[in-house]
Amino acid sequence: MQLILVVDDNPDVRLALTTLLTDEGYEVVEASDGDLVIEAARERKPDLILLDLMMPRMDGFETLRELKKDDDLSDVPVVVLTARRGSEDMTLARALGAVNYLQKPWNDGGLETAVRNVLGTA
Repeated sequence: MQLILVVDDNPDVRLALTTLLTDEGYEVVEASDGDLVIEAARERKPDLILLDLMMPRMDGFETLRELKKDDDLSDVPVVVLTARRGSEDMTLARALGAVNYLQKPWNDGGLETAVRNVLGTA
């Protein structure tokens, strides 16, 4: 079973994503901020990370930088899932190594399709 690490500071968003992804057959672990995602990713080595940008302590951009400079985690694909709408944010996220950039609220089927495409299960 493929493992997805869901990172969002909003517990309602984490719950919604966890429910959606477990219903799709994935194993899900959660983290509420950037510091915790690094720890969880090192501990569990997920197949995919869904990453919010707006979080306390360490935002999504800094988290992405930290993930990509870690030799053990740099190959883990990261999909940004955020409420931020600016094209500069999308450009920066991709430059830092995100494989996709999705906006909240996600549309029906769009998130699932993006996850399947990244994980090669489409």
